[in-house]
Amino acid sequence: MCLKYLLSTYLFVLCSLCSLQAQILNVEKVRLSSDSANYFLGSAGVAFNANNRSINDDGETVSFVGLTANADFGYISELHSFLLVSQFNYTATSDDPINSTGYGHFRINFLRNRQLSYETFAQVQYDQGRGMESRWLSGGGLRFRLNKTEKNSVYVGVGAMYEQEIWNYPGPSEILLTTRIWKSSNYISGRFQLNDHINLNLITYYQTGYDFEADYFRHRISGDLNLLINVTSKLSLTTTVFGMYENRPVVPISKVVYSITNGIIVSF
Repeated sequence: MCLKYLLSTYLFVLCSLCSLQAQILNVEKVRLSSDSANYFLGSAGVAFNANNRSINDDGETVSFVGLTANADFGYISELHSFLLVSQFNYTATSDDPINSTGYGHFRINFLRNRQLSYETFAQVQYDQGRGMESRWLSGGGLRFRLNKTEKNSVYVGVGAMYEQEIWNYPGPSEILLTTRIWKSSNYISGRFQLNDHINLNLITYYQTGYDFEADYFRHRISGDLNLLINVTSKLSLTTTVFGMYENRPVVPISKVVYSITNGIIVSF
């Protein structure tokens, strides 16, 4: 019993570390957490899970395979910051088709220490479970510092981007739908040290653009909140909440997507 408990705890911690590192070392925390310069940041993780402990309605054994990997890197110079955040998820069972998601996001913040700075970014993404074959986008904009103290920071970003999406229409027809839209891309982000043990990071995006082929506006709102509780100098608890709403999905799927993740982080 003790061995089973230790193995379960190990797998939980490993999966938590791999799935949450991208949230802990997210874009906002990397560039808001320090005023020093000329240094590299990075984290990488991978988790694999496989079992055949489930059965379906017919009494047959169902196998499960899951893989999660992420890699985040950054270089902070005296004037600029260069950040790359990426994540890959793969799940499959003998009963259900493969579900795979992934993204890579690269961003440069020019003149990062000024109250008004400049950004450019590019992203590639896919989500087979929702039918999104690919999403490519690139753009840039202005980043304005509303407030910055030793413990708290608040920023607002305003910009534009070009986005191309390819979606697989659900059903046996396997029709691919492509949208190409210029969009306004805006966000507000903050980092707050609530006390000596609790840190809060959050960011909310609002993106909108007019789809000339469909003859209406498409709006997307997404948010990411991360709460980090330092239990000791080496042990932390973390909770990450993500949510997204699209008023007119390209294909008939749910307009709301969300995830809530709890985990443990051990520092050495």
